[in-house]
Amino acid sequence: MDTEYDFITPEFLHLLFFEQKNLVIFPYIDLKYLHSLEIFTIGYNIIDLESTMINNLVEIIKLTSQNSYSSNKSFYFVYNLNREKLHDILKLSDIRCLLNLNENVSELAKGNSFIFFNKKNNRFINYSFEKKNLDFETELINKSKNFELLQDNLQKIKTAATRIFFEMNQVINLKLNTNQIKSILESYNPKYWNKILRFTNLYYGIKIPELEIDNYILNVSDKRKEDEKDFSGEFELIISQNVIIAKEFVKLLDDFRSKKVNPSNLELNQLYDPQKLYNYLRNHHWKHGIINSFLSEWIEMRNTNHKLNYTDLSDFEIILKKLNIDKQIINNLIGLRSNDEERILIDKIERNIPKIKNFSEFQKSLLEKIDKIEHLIRKRV
Repeated sequence: MDTEYDFITPEFLHLLFFEQKNLVIFPYIDLKYLHSLEIFTIGYNIIDLESTMINNLVEIIKLTSQNSYSSNKSFYFVYNLNREKLHDILKLSDIRCLLNLNENVSELAKGNSFIFFNKKNNRFINYSFEKKNLDFETELINKSKNFELLQDNLQKIKTAATRIFFEMNQVINLKLNTNQIKSILESYNPKYWNKILRFTNLYYGIKIPELEIDNYILNVSDKRKEDEKDFSGEFELIISQNVIIAKEFVKLLDDFRSKKVNPSNLELNQLYDPQKLYNYLRNHHWKHGIINSFLSEWIEMRNTNHKLNYTDLSDFEIILKKLNIDKQIINNLIGLRSNDEERILIDKIERNIPKIKNFSEFQKSLLEKIDKIEHLIRKRV
C-alpha cells in the first residue's frame, strides 16, 4: 500500500466500513490523508463541505441527506469545524460523516455515535479495539497491493451484501434461506461470514441473524486448502524465461479466469495475483497440466501482437519441456513456426562473425554460432 495513505489501517477499515461509524478527527492532519479515508465509504456519495465558507452548515446537511436523488446514501467530509458547529452536527442523527476540527475537543468524546481520533497522539479517544478481531481487515489490506485493489475488494463485499439484501426481500413467511446466504459468501473464509453480515445489517438497516459456523465447516475449508498443491515453482519458471512470453501468459490467465471461472469460487488474492490464480487453476481446472487450447492461444501471442523470433521459440520450447508437456504437442506448437526462423537464423550466423584480428571475440562468437547450429540440427533429427 502506498505510504502516503497512512490512514489505510485495519482500525479505520473496521470503524468506517464494517462498523459504519462516524469519525471526528483533530487537527495536525494534511487533508490529502483524510481523503484517503474515502476508500472506506463504498456505497456512499462523497460530499465535501468547507465549514469556514458555509454559515448554514447543518441545514445544508439535512437538506442534501433528505433530498438525494441517488440510490446511494451521502457521506459528508466536513473540514475546519469550530467547537460551535461541531456541537450542532453532533446532534444530528441518521447521517454518515467525517469531521475535521481546528481545535482540540477531546472532552466532547462521549458515547459511541461519533468516534474521536487524535492524530497528534495517534489514538482513538472513545473506542477500544482490545476485544475486536481485526483479522479480516488486516487480510484485506495486506492482500491489496495498492489503493485500487483494496477499493475493488471492498466493492466486492458491498456487492455480496446487496445480493444478501435482495435475498432478504424474497423471504416468504420470514423463513430465511441460510444456504443461499452461504452460497453468496462461499468465496470468503467462513470465519469472516458474520462480519460481512454485520456490514449488511448496518448498511441496509436490516436484521439478519448470525450464521452458525460449526467446526465442520471451518475444518472443511481448512482441509480444502491443505489438499491443494503449490505450483509457484511452475509459475516462476514461466515468467522468468522470457519477458514477452510471460506478459502474454499473464494476460491469458486473466482472460481464462473471466471466461471460465466463477468469481465466487476465488478468494480475493486469487482475483488479482497471477501466481495465486495460476495455483487455483492448476488445482481445480488444470489438474493434469495446462490444457492444449490454452497453449495454442498462448503461442499465437494475440494480446501482445508479438511475432515470435528464433530466441522466443527456443525459450517457449524450454518452458514447455520444463512443464512436462507431451513431446508431440510441443512439436505441433513449435514446429510450424520454426521453419522461417531457422532460415533467418542461418543468415544471421553467416553475417555476424567478428573479424579474426580480435581473436577472443572471434572465438567466443564462433562457439556461440556452433551451439546454435547444433541446436538446429538436433531439432531436425
